[in-house]
Amino acid sequence: MSKPTRSVLVVEDESAQRLMYSRALEQMEYEPVCVGTGDEARAALAAGPFAIALLDLNLSGEHGMDLFEEFRERFPAVSVVIATGYGTFDLAKQAIRMDAVDFLSKPVGLADLESALDRAWSRHVLVQTPVAQLLPPITDDEEGVFEKPDPAIAMRTSLNIELMERDLIMEALHRSEDNRKAAARMLGISERKLYYKLTQYRVR
Repeated sequence: MSKPTRSVLVVEDESAQRLMYSRALEQMEYEPVCVGTGDEARAALAAGPFAIALLDLNLSGEHGMDLFEEFRERFPAVSVVIATGYGTFDLAKQAIRMDAVDFLSKPVGLADLESALDRAWSRHVLVQTPVAQLLPPITDDEEGVFEKPDPAIAMRTSLNIELMERDLIMEALHRSEDNRKAAARMLGISERKLYYKLTQYRVR
């Protein structure tokens, strides 16, 4: 698997703010691409891979949360940081439920921005990491589970539902040769849900 690039799609309709983000992100050793509309953001995402999206909610012609929801469905590996001057508590809760890495209020301090982007980068690297490197071995008498995924998951004697779920996800990733989209389809869940589960396992 190729090393992911530190690419950031900045979606901001104010030109001065875009310029500030561009200069700041370059100093932080990210690779910014700045756009001013939702349509430009969609085109940019479709054209090339991005690790992070820095998204304003007050976009001309559409609400940024609608665009965020679309990002989540079409590009679940992209980590999203919200930066807005029109945020509310309800919007922040909605964004966190949709797996936003952070919800920043303008004016955004550079230290807060860098911290949020670093967390977003860590999430992106995490969801791109091959499953054999991602999950710790299960110690429930299943040494070497990564090398030889158990084909008889249904025969597990343990009633630990979380371990069974992990087994199923690992088996699907093994059978799909670590293709996340194919594994999610095999499991009958969305890619977003699969990434969320992998993030949960890694945090623990």
